[in-house]
Amino acid sequence: MTLSVIDGDVFLYMSMWGCDTLKEAQDKFNLILEENLESTFSTDYCMAFGGPNNFRVDLHPGYKGHRKKNAKADWFDDLKLWASELPGSHLCDGFEADDLVRIWALEADAAGKDRVVITVDKDLDCIPGSHWNPRKRELYQVEESYAEYFYWKQVLMGDSVDAIPGIPKCGPVKADKLLYGLTDHKELKAAVCRAYHVHYGEDGYEAMIWNGRLIHIWRFMDDHFKVKRESYDQAIKG
Repeated sequence: MTLSVIDGDVFLYMSMWGCDTLKEAQDKFNLILEENLESTFSTDYCMAFGGPNNFRVDLHPGYKGHRKKNAKADWFDDLKLWASELPGSHLCDGFEADDLVRIWALEADAAGKDRVVITVDKDLDCIPGSHWNPRKRELYQVEESYAEYFYWKQVLMGDSVDAIPGIPKCGPVKADKLLYGLTDHKELKAAVCRAYHVHYGEDGYEAMIWNGRLIHIWRFMDDHFKVKRESYDQAIKG
């Protein structure tokens, strides 16, 4: 029995395009959901949608400000409300769909359930295990070691699409050099601490915590990014 853990916002946009009415989009949404459950051999699902409020916007008013604004149909909000009321669905309040997707996926892992994460968002590659891209119709695996590496690489780079600065001019190539050969959680964290200290100096700790809270996707409710100050100080001295 496979559980699909779905980023519902992806299905919303896939359903909206090419439809002229809410009813057409609802029918398309149902079809997309059914097709993806069949493709992943899933017998059950849970689906998260982004809703009102977001602590990341409170922390950084420019959050996602660089994103290209997608033209939405007049009935898009009605489509989201309808979809969020389907069985197994949840409309998030105060946090993002990504947070709930990771929480659910890890809960399934802890319970020993076979599950697959359905999304197009590469940010969720911080979740080890099975992933299904519904646009590419591609199943792929994220190894535990890669998920850990990818996570700390994101903290270094930030996310230009979401207007998270990270360490300026630290792109994928530089981030890979800074983390080269590291696989252990403590080693990766220490390398990121040192990189923030080199760039930001005395403000390095605060800059890392601020960026980390924007990047970090929750593993459980209210799971905000944390690094103890003494761990940071020890890392930059090492």
